[in-house]
This record gives sequence, structure tokens and C-alpha cells, in this order.
Amino acid sequence: MMEERQYKKKKRFSVFIVFLFIFAIILYIILFKTSLFDVKNIYVYGTRSVDKSDVIRLSGIEIGSNTLKINKSAVIKSIMKDPYIKDASINIIYPSKVEIKIDERVLAAQISYKDKFLYVDTDCVAVQLGDYNNKLPILKGIDVGKFEIGSKINNLSNNKDIAKLLPLIYNKNIYNSIIVDGSKITLKTNSGINVVLENVDDISYSLNFSEKILNDLEKKGYNSGNVLIVSNGNPIYTP
Repeated sequence: MMEERQYKKKKRFSVFIVFLFIFAIILYIILFKTSLFDVKNIYVYGTRSVDKSDVIRLSGIEIGSNTLKINKSAVIKSIMKDPYIKDASINIIYPSKVEIKIDERVLAAQISYKDKFLYVDTDCVAVQLGDYNNKLPILKGIDVGKFEIGSKINNLSNNKDIAKLLPLIYNKNIYNSIIVDGSKITLKTNSGINVVLENVDDISYSLNFSEKILNDLEKKGYNSGNVLIVSNGNPIYTP
């Protein structure tokens, strides 16, 4: 009787192993040998200047590749090789959809470098060497020193005033050049009126205050002179 029970137990176990083996084979075929988990759609969100096709190319993901074989960290690392891309994330919606979301760097200024211009973003990162860009103010008075595209420029990020200023001026289309002379920063405007900040503690407040005065002067027809703030004092306009 005991032997019969052991025999039945072994038989059930053998059947279970065979069933498990067959199930594993079927599952493997479904997952890796059919088109069920093949990538059918790749969507890219957040692009402005970077082409979506370039993001897909950098990701290494192709239509028809298997979603289960996608290494997210490797994909993000590859996408981040583009200096214009500040951050990236990937979401796989099984079985066949891939979403890539990116956060692009925002260009704030350009610096003359040899026969080119170095574009820098709001985080003091060197983004690209290119031709003169009439949409970006020229930053003068700072030697960029050694730099690497895609990395922060130490001589910029270590200058607290400039590090604070760049995020404040991007995309305003007010200034055509920024001149740094020690603790004195002169912002030359397209209207011809200069904004001069010297030894200010709160550069955000001082710049905002100056721009309100600048706007008022422009409405009154002024197209020259300086709006000066020294050591957080009251703004002074000199023709």
C-alpha cells in the first residue's frame, strides 16, 4: 500500500514537471517568438529643437524589437548623449507601445569662442558650438576656460551672479549682450537702454525692478541711457 502511494505521488510529480515544462515552452514562444510583444508604436514627448526621429535613433529602439528586451537605463543613457537633452524617461506600455519623454535644455546666452559661438543654457551647461544666433544675447567678460559639450562650464557656474541671471533672461528677447566686469553687470537692450546692476544681493528682484522701469521708459519713447541699481538701492535713470 505504501509503495502504491509513493508511486502515485511520483507519477503526479512527473506529470506536473512535464506540464510545467510544456507551459514554459509555450510561454517562451508567446513572449519571444511571436509578434505580440513587438514594438509597434514609439511616441516621443517634450521635444522643441531636438527632432523626434533623432531621439528614437539615439534610444536604439526599433519597430519590431521586443519590448521585454528593452533596457530602460541603457536607453536613457544613450538618449542623454544629446547635449540638448537635460533629462529623459521611458515608459513601456505592454505589449507593444513605447513612450519616451524628454526635457530639453533652454538656451540662455552665447559666448564668442575662437571663430564660433558657444551656446549655454540656464544651468551654465555648454550645449553647442555654432554660428552667431541672433536670438541669444552675447555674454562678455568671462573666460570660459576648459569646457566639455554637455557639461557645466565651471567659470560660469562658479559666478553666482551669472548662474542666477541666466535663468532670468532666457527667451525674453530684450537683451542683445551681457557684459560682466567684476561685481558690475551691464545688460544692453535692443531698445538702446542699458540695465546696470552693481553689487546687488538679490539679482532677481533688481532685474525685475529694472525691467519695469525699462518698459515704462520705452513706452515714453526713450531709446538710450542707463537704468542703474547699486547695492540694492533705488534705480537711477541717467540719459
